[in-house]
Amino acid sequence: MIQGELLSDIIEAVSNTFGNEFLDRLTLKLASTIQADYTFIAIFDKEKYESKTISLVANGVIAENMAYSLKDTPCAQVFDNSVCYYPTEVQKFFPFDQLLIEMKIEGYIGSPLLNSKKEVIGLIVGLFETEIHNKDQILTLFQIFSGRIAAELERSEYESRLEQNNHELESLVEERTSELKQTLDELKERQNQLIESEKMASLGLLSAGIAHEINNPLNFILGGYFGVRGILEGSSLESEKTKLYLEAIKEGVERTSKIVKGLNQFTRSGDSVDERFDLHDILENCLVMLGHSLRERISVEKDFHSQPLVVKGNSGKIHQVFLNILTNAIQAMEGRSGTLTLGVRSTRDSQSAIILISDTGVGIRKEHQNQIRNPFFTTKEPGKGVGLGLPIAYKIIQDHAGSMEMESEWGKGTIFRIKLPLQV
Repeated sequence: MIQGELLSDIIEAVSNTFGNEFLDRLTLKLASTIQADYTFIAIFDKEKYESKTISLVANGVIAENMAYSLKDTPCAQVFDNSVCYYPTEVQKFFPFDQLLIEMKIEGYIGSPLLNSKKEVIGLIVGLFETEIHNKDQILTLFQIFSGRIAAELERSEYESRLEQNNHELESLVEERTSELKQTLDELKERQNQLIESEKMASLGLLSAGIAHEINNPLNFILGGYFGVRGILEGSSLESEKTKLYLEAIKEGVERTSKIVKGLNQFTRSGDSVDERFDLHDILENCLVMLGHSLRERISVEKDFHSQPLVVKGNSGKIHQVFLNILTNAIQAMEGRSGTLTLGVRSTRDSQSAIILISDTGVGIRKEHQNQIRNPFFTTKEPGKGVGLGLPIAYKIIQDHAGSMEMESEWGKGTIFRIKLPLQV
């Protein structure tokens, strides 16, 4: 019989404790009471057919938990919902149980742990290096506390499931929040793109109007030039000085006409992709429009293919691509000293026109090179760009069945290689 004081002592030792603390205190108290060399509480893994201790006392102290196979062990009988008791010579009945041999176990007693559904979920075991003499007392203690142990195991499992469900819910909420944030960022990005597109459209209309208005006075000036030249030729007023003045007027008109032509090319509207045009003309127009940025500080090296490079598409959009890349190249050389060179080269293979635009600017850092296609990514100072030029350029070239590649070395410069299908 179990004395009331003994039970009270065990109950008091584990009162107001939960989880691992409860299991460890109870296992220590039971080990001390039944005077077992090893006492443990373990749970079963039915799929692996093994048992894993969750509280293990060896020679009066808490030891590290372990897992072991149920095969050829007395614990397998407990797994089948049976009390297992071998007061002595347990190794003789289980000769393949290495743990019993290594731990020099003589006596074994084990009792199953049942959950609220009466399913075996684990066991409580006492191992003795000598013969067991107090079987009834040990089994009574095991049976008294097995229900409380099983309830604690179920509570811990439910708590673990609840924690896992909470974690999954938090992850789901975080994922949905991230998706919502990404959607909002994309909407903001599209809105900014729309604003920039509207700005470009307004600028295009304004440029087209200016070009038209400039053309009329240019025609008047050109007409006046031919009239004055006709009057002066063969007259006494004609001299080297008047010829120089007239040539200066003519050159000014021609240069202005080229700028106007470039503006007209840049501001061509519509979505037509059936135009046929020479890439050389587009590049020349771009260089004329950017002449004020080049001036004498940047040397332009042109090396065009001997034959026209005629492609099919939207000339205004291709003009936009080249203008953007050339502008970036010029800006990359701002503040640089030494020889500054803008290279514009064209060649071809059997099917494609190839345009190479190079500069001796600062280049693009390696960590930024994979980001230049991302909308709104820019390394420029505020007010010098919003990071839409290159992404739009890549998209335009892609829409023309072409490709655009970039090579850059920080501190040395950048090369853009644009390929577009030739029109035969």
